[in-house]
Amino acid sequence: MNVSKRKAQRMVNEVRRMYSTKYDLLIVGGGIMGASTAHWISQKTRGQGFKVGVVEPDPSYATSATTLSVGGLRQQFSLHENVQIGIFARDFMSGYPHSLLLDKSQELHPDLPDVRFQRHGYLFLASEAGQHILEDNHRVQEECGARTRLLNARQLADTFKWLNTDGVVSGCYGGEDEGWFDPWALLQAFKLQGILQGVDYICGSVKAFQIRENKIYGASINLTAQDASTNKTDDTATGADTIQVDCDNVLIAAGGDAGKVGRLAGMGEGTGILATPIPIEKRKRYVYVPHCPSGPGMDCPLVIDPTGVYFRREGLGGNYLCGQSPTEEEEPANTNLDEVDMDWFMEAVWPIMAHRAPAFETLKVKTAWAGNYDYNVWDQNGIIGRHPQLGNVFMSCGFSGHGIQQGPAVGRAMSELILDGKFTNIDLSRFGFERLLRNEKVLERNIV
Repeated sequence: MNVSKRKAQRMVNEVRRMYSTKYDLLIVGGGIMGASTAHWISQKTRGQGFKVGVVEPDPSYATSATTLSVGGLRQQFSLHENVQIGIFARDFMSGYPHSLLLDKSQELHPDLPDVRFQRHGYLFLASEAGQHILEDNHRVQEECGARTRLLNARQLADTFKWLNTDGVVSGCYGGEDEGWFDPWALLQAFKLQGILQGVDYICGSVKAFQIRENKIYGASINLTAQDASTNKTDDTATGADTIQVDCDNVLIAAGGDAGKVGRLAGMGEGTGILATPIPIEKRKRYVYVPHCPSGPGMDCPLVIDPTGVYFRREGLGGNYLCGQSPTEEEEPANTNLDEVDMDWFMEAVWPIMAHRAPAFETLKVKTAWAGNYDYNVWDQNGIIGRHPQLGNVFMSCGFSGHGIQQGPAVGRAMSELILDGKFTNIDLSRFGFERLLRNEKVLERNIV
């Protein structure tokens, strides 16, 4: 064994000794859904000896959908449940960091980051063909208590002087209740607070589950060595050591890999209910960062054009984030995050931006990145709840681009379901796996 492999093995052995051999809840996936659920459960079970383990292969989260998102937060959805989730997120952000605590006498981690919630709103624009949808959605938002406002074309032009309202008949604006935040900071806040309460973060990947009588009772985990000085994993150690843990419950929160993890549990591999897989796969999305000193200023919300092109301001230096989700026919052919299609920006995104805000005619793209949605090919909404046959298996995955903002509420809801057997704060049973078995789609109109 060479020096580098011996070093990697030592790191694996050191890490191995840190982990428990039994978990009341084993969470597969340490992104926003896994971290949020682990945090809320550790809050609710404080002092009860309830042990939570989170399996995450890459603690740098370099390719995680959570950290590569644009970090939007809104209440502008068409489903009551999604609006309620957005209202929870609004209140959570308004009260952060103390909103992390169920009991205000509890301790906050001393190194919690600033999530930098920017209250500049979302602005959904509608053409004549889409106006009735915007109005219907606004009615749902009002029923749920969201403070969104409908503006006609003249009001839009008066409010946003830089906006070209050609082809637009109305817009829905969320004001200071909506905006964007730092996704990395929010993830770290949940992770740090969970660790403070005793959550184990296991650097590795689940290799196999042990299943008996429709329950998972154990998991084999391939450890990955982590260099604490760089926070990077060492692939030479992958598979070098495997730990076996027992578990009473399992939560699949593995994002775009949730379908693969589900197959380890038999979903999509068996008969009857187990013939149905978790219908989630990775779908690549591009985010572009143009620079335009003369572009919209501090009054620029996150704007969604009727075409689906979106843009928002990023900081105070004349930078913006923008993009557009493709149609099914236009989906990128691969999920390689090193490849960004600049032609997509030139042909599909920039012309719409320049039409909607003429100052963007002179923009220059500084950089761009690609990230993967955990895309639910069934209906693009999260799969939330208990598996109907595997009695101790829960799922929280498939949020198709709005997971980062839904993480605080969905994690709280999952903690209720796992510990109390029912949803209390927000009833999310509509998003259960059973809808796949009923051949029923729960469709959200406001997917960006």
